Amino acid sequence: MFIKLTKGEVLHVVSEVHKSNSIPLSDLDEMAIPTYLHKNFLIKWLFWKRLWYICELAKLENINDVLDFGCGIGVLLPTLCFKVKGTVHAIDLYPQFAEKLATERNLKVKFHASDMQFRDIADNSLDLIIAADSLEHIVNPEEYLKLFQRKLVKDGRLILSGPTENIMYRLGRIIAGFGNKGHYHHTNIDDLSNTIQKVGFNLVHSKYLPFQCPPYLFKVLEFKLNS
Repeated sequence: MFIKLTKGEVLHVVSEVHKSNSIPLSDLDEMAIPTYLHKNFLIKWLFWKRLWYICELAKLENINDVLDFGCGIGVLLPTLCFKVKGTVHAIDLYPQFAEKLATERNLKVKFHASDMQFRDIADNSLDLIIAADSLEHIVNPEEYLKLFQRKLVKDGRLILSGPTENIMYRLGRIIAGFGNKGHYHHTNIDDLSNTIQKVGFNLVHSKYLPFQCPPYLFKVLEFKLNS
């Protein structure tokens, strides 16, 4: 079961937070807010479908503690809080949107410091870390991957999604009206996958979007920590 936010909820959270916060438009772009509100049905379907794949791979009913790394406006939080047995942790550079959503929906989420170091999460305590379209925004993702290793239990899992940045993806960005955006992507999903495996994870499952055959625009990958 995946709990999808309505367009009205997204608009409400964004507008309410903006009344009291000054957040650069470029950062709103990084959080994919314009995409969730896009008038094109297929573009919105693509972004929601990748979250559905994440939840499918996660098998959340078997999870005790989970971290939503780069939670954005909190689109995964309702599903995580409904399914996960233990604690749902969340972190983002601008957590105000997700915090507002959690308050509105009465979600029990433990938010962490905005420096994204999440030092207060105990080592070897997380069953799962989800990084939905977030690691490609980081200049040095390896630093965070090593932190993930410390925080995960033995055989803990990491699930991430991200863009391929191939020709078809770049063309799709232009068609969607985002041709002048994307400079905040420092890497792509394939390079991230290689780095993650070098650090000490095994790739166990892959999902592809928009279809399970090339050309791929996005990939959703599940990794397991080497024991």
